[in-house]
Amino acid sequence: MISKEDFQSWKDHPVTQAFFEACEQRVEDAKEILASGAGLEPDQDNYFRGFIQAYREIQSFSVEDAQ
Repeated sequence: MISKEDFQSWKDHPVTQAFFEACEQRVEDAKEILASGAGLEPDQDNYFRGFIQAYREIQSFSVEDAQ
């Protein structure tokens, strides 16, 4: 079991923050790809929609999810 304090310490760690910043950059990159070519390749559109959703789920992870 992870305490709320340990979880917050992990979230505040510079490595964790860099990881979440990289996740956000990947989401923005995927959104740009979708914005510039949506509808041209439906399978690719679905891939990037799923990709964005997966990274959003990572970003919303909470201490309750870890228990």
